[in-house]
Amino acid sequence: MSLGKMPGRKSAGLALLVLATLLGIGHWIAQGVPVALPDVSGGKFACVSYAPFREGQSPFQEGIIIPEWQIDEDFAALASNTRCVRTYAVDQGLDKVPEIAARHGLEVLLGVWIGSQADKNRLQMEKAVALANAHPNTVRAIVVGNEVMLRGELPREKLAETIRWVRQRSQVPVTYADVWEFWLRHKPLLDEVDFATIHILPYWEDEPVGIDTAVAHIMDIYRYVETQMPGVTLLIGETGWPSAGRQREGAVPGLVNQAAFLRGFVTAVDAEGIDYNLIEAFDQPWKRANEGTVGGHWGLYDVGRAAKFPLTGPVAELPGWKLWLTGSLLFGLLPLGFAALRREAPGTPAGWAALTLAGAASGTLLVMQARYVVEMSRMPFEWAAGGGLWLLSLGAMLVLATALARAVEGRTAGRTERLVSPVRLLALGFVLAMCLGLVFDPRYRDFPSSFALLPAAGFALLALLRGLPQTIRDEEVGLALAILPCALFIAVREGPHNAQALLWCASSLLLALPVLALRLRAKQPPVILPQPSGAGTSGH
Repeated sequence: MSLGKMPGRKSAGLALLVLATLLGIGHWIAQGVPVALPDVSGGKFACVSYAPFREGQSPFQEGIIIPEWQIDEDFAALASNTRCVRTYAVDQGLDKVPEIAARHGLEVLLGVWIGSQADKNRLQMEKAVALANAHPNTVRAIVVGNEVMLRGELPREKLAETIRWVRQRSQVPVTYADVWEFWLRHKPLLDEVDFATIHILPYWEDEPVGIDTAVAHIMDIYRYVETQMPGVTLLIGETGWPSAGRQREGAVPGLVNQAAFLRGFVTAVDAEGIDYNLIEAFDQPWKRANEGTVGGHWGLYDVGRAAKFPLTGPVAELPGWKLWLTGSLLFGLLPLGFAALRREAPGTPAGWAALTLAGAASGTLLVMQARYVVEMSRMPFEWAAGGGLWLLSLGAMLVLATALARAVEGRTAGRTERLVSPVRLLALGFVLAMCLGLVFDPRYRDFPSSFALLPAAGFALLALLRGLPQTIRDEEVGLALAILPCALFIAVREGPHNAQALLWCASSLLLALPVLALRLRAKQPPVILPQPSGAGTSGH
C-alpha cells in the first residue's frame, strides 16, 4: 500500500512519528546553541563555598579525614577562578585549609559548625580560634554557625553566647551566617558580630524567583535588609543557582541559567561594591540524599573537578550535544534488530518507516533518561533503581515500535502483542508511584517526564492507529483512576510556570486517559438502531 493511499489516521500516525523524530533531533541541537552572557569582571569570583567531599565521600561518614593532597589539588584549581574560599567546619581534615590556602594565595572565611551538641561545638570553636590566630593574614573572618536559627538547633541566647566566646578570643572579625529572613527575626545577634552574613537564594525562596529576575531580587533584598539593619556591614554569604534538578515554579535549573545567574550577579554586585560568597566550588553528590538531584549540582566545577563553564564568552547547555544525538540515533536502530529477531520485520516501506521513526524518537527519550539516571544516582540502590527503570523503558520502546509498525501495515497482532498489556501495566504503576511521591513529598523530587512520555506517546499512537483495545485489565483501570486526580493536583499546585511539572502531568494523563476511556466505553449500553419496516421478517 503506497503512503498516499493509506487510511487517514495511519498517515497521521506516520506524520506524528516524523514530528517526534524531528523534535528529538531538535532537542539536542538546541542544547548545543551557545548563549551570549556577560563576562565576570576581573576574571575571578570574590569567594566561593568549599566542601572537599568527592564521589563516595560524605561529612556523615564516621571518622572520615580528607587527605591534605586532595584539598591542595582543589585549591590549585580554585585559585584561577576565585580569591577566597568559605568553609563550614574545622574537622575532618579541614583544619589544614588555612595553611594550604596560603600556599595558593587564597583567603579564607573559616567556618565553625555549630549544632545542638555542646561538646562538639566547643571543639570547633577552640580549633577555629587557634587556626585564625595562627593565620591572621589568610583567615579573613570566622563564621560561627551556619543557619543555626533556620534549623532551630540552639536557642538564640545560647548561640549569642557561642559567638561571643569566639569573638572575645579571635584576632580576626567574627560573623554569623543565616538566611536573610532569619537575621531580621533575630536582630539581637547583631550585637555579637563584626558584620552580618546573609544568605539569599532565589531558587529556594518560599516563592521561587525565575532566572530573569533573580539578580534584581537579590539586589532588592540586600537593600531591604540594609534599611532594616542600618549601620551593619553585610556580606552575601551564600547565593547561587543549580545546574540540574527539579524546577520550582519559574525557577529552572540548568547550566546556561547557572552561568547567566553567576555572571549577572557578579556584574551587579561589583558595580555597587557589595561583598559576596557563592555556593559553591564543587558539586557535592552527598547532598542528593537530603535535597534530591538539585542538591548535588550547585558547583562551579562538577564532581570530577572539571569547570562547568568559562567565566567569559558564550555558554552552551550541552557542549557535547553531537555525542548525545549520535547515541539517540544508535539506540533508535535497536527496534529494527528486535523485530527481525522475533520474525516480525515489516513487509512494506510504510512499516519500515514507522519502525525506524518510532526507534529514532524513542532513542532520544532513552538517552535523556540515561542522563537523568547519571544526574540523580548517588548510592548503589539509586543506580540499580534508575538502571532498572531504564531497562524497562528500553523494553517498552522495542515492544511499542514493533506494534506501531504492524499497525501502520494493518497486519494482525504478532507475538510481540502479548507484551503490550504488561508493558502498559508497568508504565501505569511507575507513573502512579512517582505521582504519589510528588503529591505527598514534593520538595526535592524530580519530574522524570522522559520515563512517562515514552510509553504514554507510544500507547496513544497505537490507539490512534488501531483504536482503543477491546479489553483492559481491572488493575490498569485502577491505576489510571488513581493517576488522574494526582496528576491534576500536581499541575495545580506547581502552577502554570513550571514546565517540567506540566509535561510530567500531561504525560501521566496521556497514559491514563485512554485506559479510562475504554472502561467508560465498555459500560455504555449498546445502541439499538430503529429497523425499517419489514426488516424483522426478511428471512435471513
